[in-house]
Amino acid sequence: MRLRGLPGLDVDAGLAFVGNSADVYVRLLQRFVQLHELDVQQMVLQAERAERSSLQRLAHSIKGGAATLGVSGIAVLAKQLEEAAGADAPQARLLELATALEAGHAALGRHLAQACVSKASDSRR
Repeated sequence: MRLRGLPGLDVDAGLAFVGNSADVYVRLLQRFVQLHELDVQQMVLQAERAERSSLQRLAHSIKGGAATLGVSGIAVLAKQLEEAAGADAPQARLLELATALEAGHAALGRHLAQACVSKASDSRR
């Protein structure tokens, strides 16, 4: 699987969740990226506005989905953001975490797209 070795992605944990079906796992990862594309952008805006309660709820939601799929890097950032929003952390910290989470989400999307393109070109050979 081309996703092995991707920082912040525990492929084995994700595969275990889906009964070791790589196709199902990749589809769920793609769905996760798609579902949360606007959410991660919204989180940055919420952090800029210090909208702590909505930021905390959204981070909690992303944390659960990411952890389930083995997207440990995003899950850790979401957990930190959820806790920071609830602990009245400085706005700069909220923005730092939200921006890092957005970047991690974008990187996951790029890697998934690249892996799918590579798989498609391999299957045509």
